[in-house]
Parts: sequence; structure tokens; C-alpha cells
Amino acid sequence: MSSFISAGAGADAPQRPRATVRVFELHGPGSVLATRRALPHAGTLLRVETTGVCGTDHHIWAGAIEVPVPLLLGHEVIGRVERLPADHGLVAAAQLAAGDRVLIAPGVPCGACAGCTGGDRCLDRPCYGLTMTGDGLTGGFSPYMELLPGTRLFHIPERAPAERLVFAEPMACVLSALRKAFGERFAPKGAGGLVLGFGVIGLCSAVALAAAGAIPTVVEFDARRRALAAALGFATLATSEEAAAVASSRDGFDLVVDAAGTPAAFAGALRLLGWGGTLVELGNFADLGEVAIKPSDICLRDLRIVGSGETFYDDFPAAIRLVVETPVEIEHAITDVHRFDALEDPSELFTARAAGKAMVSFT
Repeated sequence: MSSFISAGAGADAPQRPRATVRVFELHGPGSVLATRRALPHAGTLLRVETTGVCGTDHHIWAGAIEVPVPLLLGHEVIGRVERLPADHGLVAAAQLAAGDRVLIAPGVPCGACAGCTGGDRCLDRPCYGLTMTGDGLTGGFSPYMELLPGTRLFHIPERAPAERLVFAEPMACVLSALRKAFGERFAPKGAGGLVLGFGVIGLCSAVALAAAGAIPTVVEFDARRRALAAALGFATLATSEEAAAVASSRDGFDLVVDAAGTPAAFAGALRLLGWGGTLVELGNFADLGEVAIKPSDICLRDLRIVGSGETFYDDFPAAIRLVVETPVEIEHAITDVHRFDALEDPSELFTARAAGKAMVSFT
């Protein structure tokens, strides 16, 4: 039996004792505790290999995004199918089998909303690690997860390192946003692109733009992250004044991806666009306040603003291929690896601000 599991009495004891596993459970803003939950007797079970720590997790922990509690956080999940009943109801491009190495799409279609019944997207998706409350194993900060029928799984290469694959879910978010803006080409070839912020979404945006043939430049105020961007081969700028000077010298940027995470960056991004330019907004998923803009500027300069709050399932395979095959050494952006069984205080995941990507390893 795994070292993560111990025998314990469950809800249906004494007929059949249920094993329990250690998990990290959110109880409210600033409160995440190590506790135990029971393993389910039946249904599909995933053994977690790695879970990424997302910026959304930080917002939730800080109280900037409201979620139901108690909640197991963690939605960037890589693992292996541990148990697969015949009636599993999972969705995958290829036949599933126990032992398969897979990536989870966090959102599960509800099947009942107007989007599910008459459109092409769910408007009320339950999401692993984000909205599923209760006592189940429904988040990635747990060595095992129970998977609901309708969950989308994507096979991942056996030899691909987790340090690359952990970027696949945020990369899928970026690809969906770029596809909403530019269609299947993801970005105009040769376009001058500006990426505001070099957190994980900024990194994925720069990689995706370069792969599509655009020419990305990164603006990052933080010296450590700016050095990382330069080390990975991207042109960098240190201040908004530098960005404005470059924009002025070239009549503005063709596209800007805002991944900085502040309302002020959104307003600044609009000013950096050239005529007919496109702003892809990926930095303000939490309500961090308001900012003044000039709507006339959007009209007179024929600007486009594309927001993206949903990731399309169709973009996961491309995201997996990109993070595995990109010549950009994205694994060097992993700056914090937390061993789940060695982490006594799970709040360290959120109080220690990583310079790059943080991940929780279960192997």
C-alpha cells in the first residue's frame, strides 16, 4: 500500500473500512490544512504524479476569488489511471487503460445548461480543484483523485518530463485565448507581439507566439523573472516607459498579451497597440479593481479586445505537443518543487512567492 495511504474508518464502516489519504484542504482565505480524506471504494481513480501551483490558486488562497469550502485545490494535474471500471464514462481520444499516463482537463461539462444542450461550451462547468466542494478527492493536492463521468483525459508521452508537462494546462488556456483572437493560426506570422508579465501565463504566451511565427517581446518589472525570460531567449524590457518608447518607434505593437495581473496593465496595454491591434486579456481573472480607459481610443484606432475565461478541450493536444517539443527550455522556469510527503505546512505553497513555476511532486 502506498505510503500516502493508511487504513481508517469511513462513512460506511464497520462493514468495510476505508483507507484514507493525506490531502491539503482549503477552509477559507489564508487557511489551508493538511488533513485526511477517504478513498472511494468504486469509480475511476487517478494516482497523481505532479500538480502545478497556479496563479488562480494564489488568488483563491488570498480571498480574491470566492470558492466553496472545504475544497481541495489543484487543477493542473498529471497522473496515471489507477482504477478504471468498465462504465467509467470518461472521454479520451484513444482507448483508456489502467496505467495510462494522462493530463486532466479541469472542467467537466454539466450536460444540462444552455451551452451544453444547444451550444458548443458549458456555461456551468464543475471544475476539479476550483468549484467541487464536499469530502471527495476532487483536487490535485492529493495523491489520488476520483474522476467523474464526462471528465476529459489526454494521453501524454511516457518519456516527457513532468517539468515540461506541468505547463500543458496553462498552455492550453493561452492557445484557446489566441485561437479566439486569431483563429487556427494562433497569431499572425511576423507580427510584433508584446507580453506583459512573465509569470506562467506570460511564459506560455511568449512560447506560443514564437511557435506561431510572431516575434514576442516581454515586459517584466521583476528582475528575477526578466532574467529568466532573457535566459530562455526572449527580448525583454524592464519598464512601461521602455515599452512605450519601443511602441512609439514602430507605430505600436500588432498584438499585446496582458498577463501582468493588474488592472493598470490592461489600460497600459491598450496604449501600446498600433492601429488595428489586438489585446488578449489573460491577466485579470480575479477582481482586483477598476481602471479608467478611453473608449474613443478603441473606436478611433480600430482596436480589438479579446478576453478568455474558458479553455477549449480541442486545444489540450496542441498544448501538450508544444510544451514537449518547444526548443525553449521551459523546464528551467520551474523554480520551486515541493515534495508532497515532506511538506508539513501546505500554506508554504502560497506564502513563498516563486520566481517561476511551482509544482507539487508525488513521486
